[in-house]
Amino acid sequence: MSKFAFNSISEAFTMQSLNGQNHGLYVWSVLAIVFFTLLITFLVYKYKLKKISKKIK
Repeated sequence: MSKFAFNSISEAFTMQSLNGQNHGLYVWSVLAIVFFTLLITFLVYKYKLKKISKKIK
């Protein structure tokens, strides 16, 4: 089948590096911020395009 980089869910959340630092919280928070920013951007521009298309008609 497929081989995952993490053995468990807790390893994926903590992402412990070789020197013992856990940086999973930072990685997942940045990923969430980027995802929600892109989502909001697309929704805003979808609204703006709909508004402009009504003016054209």
